Amino acid sequence: MGLTKVPRAHIDLHLAQELHDRRSKSGDLVEALFGSLVNLHDANNILQELLQTDVLTAETQTDDTWKKVLSKEYQTACEHAEEYRWKWTMPVAVSEEGVAMFLNVVAIAAYAAAVQLGQANAPPCLWFITLPNPHAPVPLSHESATQDCRPDVVAVKSDMFHKAPTKENDTDAQPRFFQVLSCPFAYIRKHYPAILKQGKASDPHHNAIATFIKWFNEQAHRDHLDLWRFCWPELRLTAEGKLKKLHNAMLQELVYMRQHRRTQPWMRSVIGLAVTTDTIAVLRADTLGVEQCVFARESSRGVLDSICLCLGLVLLNGVQRGRHKAFQLAAVKTLGPPHVRSKVAQQPTSAPSRMKTTQPGTPTRAPRTRSTTQPAKGATPAPVSVAADVEYTHRTVRFIMLDGGDKIHYPKNFDIACIRYYVHYLVQDDGSLVGRCLRIFCVSREDEGTDAKTARFIRPYALKIYYADHGSECYRDDLIGEARREEVKNVLLPTWEWHYGDTLSMHSFGSDVLLQYTNGNAVVPNVVSNREEVFVQSDLKRVLVQCSGRKEFAKAFIDYTKAIASLEKKKLVHRDLSIGNVLLKGEPECPVEFWSEAAASAKAILNVNVTFTQRTRNIEEGGLLHDMDMAGHVHSPPPPTASNAGMATDLLGQFRALKLKSGPEAKELTGPLRGFRTGTPPFMAIELLKEGPPHLVVYDLHSLSFVMILFLWTYERFSDVRFPRQVPTKGRPWPHNVMQWANHPVDSTLVELAAQKAAFFSNSKKLSRTIYDTLKSDWWEQGDYVVFFAAMYKVLWARIEGHKPPKYTDWKDTTSAELKAALEKVLAEWEAAEGTPM
Repeated sequence: MGLTKVPRAHIDLHLAQELHDRRSKSGDLVEALFGSLVNLHDANNILQELLQTDVLTAETQTDDTWKKVLSKEYQTACEHAEEYRWKWTMPVAVSEEGVAMFLNVVAIAAYAAAVQLGQANAPPCLWFITLPNPHAPVPLSHESATQDCRPDVVAVKSDMFHKAPTKENDTDAQPRFFQVLSCPFAYIRKHYPAILKQGKASDPHHNAIATFIKWFNEQAHRDHLDLWRFCWPELRLTAEGKLKKLHNAMLQELVYMRQHRRTQPWMRSVIGLAVTTDTIAVLRADTLGVEQCVFARESSRGVLDSICLCLGLVLLNGVQRGRHKAFQLAAVKTLGPPHVRSKVAQQPTSAPSRMKTTQPGTPTRAPRTRSTTQPAKGATPAPVSVAADVEYTHRTVRFIMLDGGDKIHYPKNFDIACIRYYVHYLVQDDGSLVGRCLRIFCVSREDEGTDAKTARFIRPYALKIYYADHGSECYRDDLIGEARREEVKNVLLPTWEWHYGDTLSMHSFGSDVLLQYTNGNAVVPNVVSNREEVFVQSDLKRVLVQCSGRKEFAKAFIDYTKAIASLEKKKLVHRDLSIGNVLLKGEPECPVEFWSEAAASAKAILNVNVTFTQRTRNIEEGGLLHDMDMAGHVHSPPPPTASNAGMATDLLGQFRALKLKSGPEAKELTGPLRGFRTGTPPFMAIELLKEGPPHLVVYDLHSLSFVMILFLWTYERFSDVRFPRQVPTKGRPWPHNVMQWANHPVDSTLVELAAQKAAFFSNSKKLSRTIYDTLKSDWWEQGDYVVFFAAMYKVLWARIEGHKPPKYTDWKDTTSAELKAALEKVLAEWEAAEGTPM
């Protein structure tokens, strides 16, 4: 919303605040994640094999000297590991290449050992690599121009690697393949040939060993990465390396993990790594928070955890790695956005690593080329380049299958086994790594008339997925159900609702684990609230920027005031109004080409004919509030201290006069932060920011005015994108003096934010000058929209007597009826001028 560039410090500090009370230490996280694939007993056996192949060494202390353990003592050393000193024979000093090489070599060596022991099944499916171009962002990132997000190391599927390309599939005009010269297979063949020993024919695992060696040799020739698949939706894991500062590495890795989850909305949880010279930190984030497990790479427990970690990561399937099993993925092609296309390969790729190595022999960044022809000695390697019209092949959500039965929360007693949705696109993602993790998809629901020959879908719906806090007022008292039973008006409520179970139960956590999580090992002691995974279906509506013109815009805001009044009548208040939580009622006819494309896509997957039928449309002009997840009960406002009668402002006159001079700033508001505030800071009422709860109904009226003015500052005009196609969410930057109170700087409290916001809106001259300067080329020229906002300001703000220049204060006792009447008056004037009735 109006933000195109956010400083890195802002991202880091906001993420730190988000996760401050939601991080916990977990000593057995590695075992919890990978124990089903590599338990400690298996890891102990693999450890002996790694000693045999010289990947590891163990030393024992005798007469104050450390001596290398002989092969006959390997079993004893593994059984009493704490008494020995362990060391990886490969360099462990940190560089991007060093981290990738360590993870790959340990994974392959551990898998080879497992084969020797008869413990292995499917071969590894992931490889760890550094970025093909560390100067450019990974393509298809979620944030277009705010954060490049360039991890030091990433894990990608092994099928993204190919043998040397031919000129037919890798031309100078369309460079596609990138040769990875730091190949772990060549490194293993050179330094650890014992890993590839054939064994005797009488060996019970001879065939498995032979299969492994064949697989190894095939993979060794697949050293060319397919750049047309290298993008954020295809990454399976990210890792950050630092020489010493583990805390900084973990914080940076959390930034990458959030990008991982945002670009892969089918993930329930995300795993990440932070690596230093002597330490590895494993991070796992889900709705409850971030678990972290830190171990020394060369400690007795660390070598076992390293084995479990590296081997487990390359063997995990999608669901084990965190993918939601209700999501069915399919391959699609997406044209790289301009900000990625313009940056790729513009910098030389032979630049030094961002992390310096400290030990000789550490793998270093090799010259990078895309072809099989090696550059001449001393020549500058060719840069990795990608053509401007590259289409990236990647995964996306295509179907979501939801179970029925007792998981259906609404409608009650509906007997259905499962419901399938075809997913058109992601509408919204709130970007959180923990907490609610809100995602909304545009979907079509499979009709009951589907048969073996034809799949029939009804369109379009919005399917929202989030994790409801058990402790929230809305969840605890089922306020959405109450609003549905009370038949509140002008509020979009779910037509279907699934409760998929609480998060702790899904992870098989018991109450004893929860107590340990909250009280025993928390970095910052805090009560961790359990959450319920919720899927809700509602009608897909147009967003505010898709208005047809001023009349629909006005009718929408009038309906928003009606919705606030209807909720108040039923003793409810929304508490989270923002641009994203207001919609338009009317639904135009869906374009045929949109559904023909969807039918072709679905048919290719289902192998049956597919039809899409539009549900009954609402053609009424007006607006709807939605997203009631933060709703609460109404609390009575404090007694009014004065009346706003006869104190009408003349803001519109000042807009037109434009004889503006800056007046003294309002005094800074002070007061303690009391209680938990609900809402989105740019849209929250000033008194709510200042005083905290209770959340009064009038606060939603003030939020509505901020929705209007911030909408005008976000968009230059209404969008011509036809429903139900997705409207681009990126708007223009907000004005500088608006950003001072709307951007919630990391170093200011909500109370300080309230002071800045009050200083801006109470000074009508400053406000009107900002509106004129920033909107004069678009909304100002049309005039009506500024008039409409002025009508809202006139009702919600009143002049303070005795101040020169004029000062205004926000009223606490304005009613929905007063605001509705003011807006209806403006609309009536417009329609009277046009000669058309309301």
